[in-house]
Amino acid sequence: MPLLDVSGLTVSYERAGLALSRSKGERVVAVDETSFSMEPGEILAVVGESGSGKSSLALAITRLLPSPPATIQARAIRFEDLDLLNASEETLRAVRGGKIAYVFQDPSTSLNPVLTIGEQLREMIELHSEHRGRQADALAIEWMTRVGMPPAQARLGAYPHEFSGGMQQRVMLAMAMAARPRLLVADEPTTALDVTVQLQILRLIRDLQRRFGLSLLLISHDLTVVERLAHRVLIMEQGRIVESGPVAQVLREPAHPYTKALVSARLTTALRSQRTDG
Repeated sequence: MPLLDVSGLTVSYERAGLALSRSKGERVVAVDETSFSMEPGEILAVVGESGSGKSSLALAITRLLPSPPATIQARAIRFEDLDLLNASEETLRAVRGGKIAYVFQDPSTSLNPVLTIGEQLREMIELHSEHRGRQADALAIEWMTRVGMPPAQARLGAYPHEFSGGMQQRVMLAMAMAARPRLLVADEPTTALDVTVQLQILRLIRDLQRRFGLSLLLISHDLTVVERLAHRVLIMEQGRIVESGPVAQVLREPAHPYTKALVSARLTTALRSQRTDG
């Protein structure tokens, strides 16, 4: 039985102020009749250019998109035994951050600048677990240590602006993992970081996924990142999945013209980099 099963998902937005070219009547379509599933413990990557619908797809799973302007329609969105498409807001609040956790591209926009790291981490732990007080404090220290932030106890009193971008992303991973979710959605988690820090964060995500048996939905435009992490890949173009399959197969033998263009662009970039280094 799939951990996540999405059938016939369509996400559209009110036309005003949007630059996307795909439209149906008075609305702009970001995700168009898309279906996919994920197995427990699987790493599934969704790849496409900016505006291809990747982030809208990820946010629509738990109905995180504000309505209006967004409208989410689907035949089904099922997670474990839950019908997320028709779930109450109370049920969705328990799922978000609890069973399904998100890590986004820019941690500085996700962290509250006026609360300490410890306050934010403890709040997440108390919201999605039975731990309170000293137990929550101990768990916060444990997760800060697990994501490579020693001395954890001293860092809990710091504010987000005192941390680098890489350190902030480690905090976001600690907050996402503290509730022991079944599915982690990572939406371009390393794009805002420099190359060296990107590799560190990718290794951390991979290690957490393996250690805790997570399913990971990785949203990315970077085929190198996808090749390093994912088991299977979905290629999105203009809101539709145009190709899918095991990562090695899709990247070595792309069938769709759009996938071929992405792979070709990646090879061209690699060659240019080699010439520059040489």
